[in-house]
Amino acid sequence: MTDDSAARVIRALLDYGSIWTTHDLVDLSQAPAPAVRRIIDNLSAVSLVERRRGGIIAVPDWSRLLRHWAADSPAPATSQLSRWKPSASHDDLFHHLATSPVRYALTGTHAAAFWTAGPIEDDPVIYTPDPQAAATAWDLTPSPTGTVVLIQPTTDVVYTRRRSTPTGLRLAAPTQVLADLLTPDQDPTPQAALLLTRWMQTHIRTWRY
Repeated sequence: MTDDSAARVIRALLDYGSIWTTHDLVDLSQAPAPAVRRIIDNLSAVSLVERRRGGIIAVPDWSRLLRHWAADSPAPATSQLSRWKPSASHDDLFHHLATSPVRYALTGTHAAAFWTAGPIEDDPVIYTPDPQAAATAWDLTPSPTGTVVLIQPTTDVVYTRRRSTPTGLRLAAPTQVLADLLTPDQDPTPQAALLLTRWMQTHIRTWRY
């Protein structure tokens, strides 16, 4: 389950509190039907989805599915990651991002803190399809010790169901942010992950609908 289709199907299962048919998942995820069936078979084999009468598919525990996906995700190993130095403070950078036409999604503890008001334990981590173009637009310079991390993802699913703050800053969806916080190769931040998990459990109708 380490391809783009798996990410699309799992994000659909996580982001929507629904019951599904294979046809529904194909329509929403835009993954090929054979891939969807294979992914559901794999998830069913480890009890992360349930098959019910009439071809219905359900998720008994979204947090178990998300943690399984985070542990299995190849994104940190296959995405291109680079570090950059901002010309001013992170607050100035975020203000710049809020009015930027460049496609992006903020993740990590900076994104999680918007929902949880928890501590910010890492550098800003931003998904964007063209880091060099983004760096030019945002006035960043390359630096191995830079405090801004740009990630060129291998799948566009990281931009799915982005949220916007009142100031216009675009965040990755809560499910994506939590998966990123839990991914082992990404220097996990347990406190931020725990706080975001609790927020998602308490506010499930806010993000899973």
